Amino acid sequence: MPKTTILRFALVSDSENENDLLSKALNQAKGAGVNFVIGLGDFSSVGTLDQLKSAKEVFDKSGLTYYITPGDRDLWDSRNRGEEAITNFLQVFGHLSQPIYKEEGIQFVIINNSDIYTGISDAEISNFKFQISNSSQYKLTLVFAHKTPFHPQSAHVMGENSQTVAEQASRLVELMETSSVDGFFSGDLHFFAQFNSPSGNVKMTTIGAVNSARNFQGPRFAVVTVFDDYSWEVEDIEIR
Repeated sequence: MPKTTILRFALVSDSENENDLLSKALNQAKGAGVNFVIGLGDFSSVGTLDQLKSAKEVFDKSGLTYYITPGDRDLWDSRNRGEEAITNFLQVFGHLSQPIYKEEGIQFVIINNSDIYTGISDAEISNFKFQISNSSQYKLTLVFAHKTPFHPQSAHVMGENSQTVAEQASRLVELMETSSVDGFFSGDLHFFAQFNSPSGNVKMTTIGAVNSARNFQGPRFAVVTVFDDYSWEVEDIEIR
């Protein structure tokens, strides 16, 4: 029997001030009938208030429900001024997105691993462990972050700048592999790719970049479709 779609959502990442392309991506996603969009970070080049506000305006004008986590670039300006790195992001977006979907047997979890120097806070790790400890109660558990903690070919992963953060990344992978997490999605690499975690238990996807710089695949985003048997597929979509 043919499968029925129960949920569609878009993923956008790494627009880095190219807000015209971000707007096009969100309009395309809206035209594809997505239920909401998740932003995976780096919506500014250096994380100034003005840059982050401009990106937020694009999300707001799209009319889509959106959930967002920062990227490492979105932390630069606050850190350089000696403030907590997340300061500007929180001032503009108000909060870090929390688990967003726990209906139809589906659990979504967003984790902030954008800080390349400190990684994930102890509080966030504890919260993440609590959330995924209940994964067996759901038909599908998907996790979202800015940086991937593992890649079979690229060294541009969580922890490349810090041994402490690299150890966190290994722990993050271990937690997902042993807690019935089905899929993991991230941005940051400017390249769409799909691969498995080291044990093969978790399907991992990196989303291509919205922006046109350092992006030989070209500007793009992704749409994830979940079916009534809780299988799912990812479409890599060029921005037009």
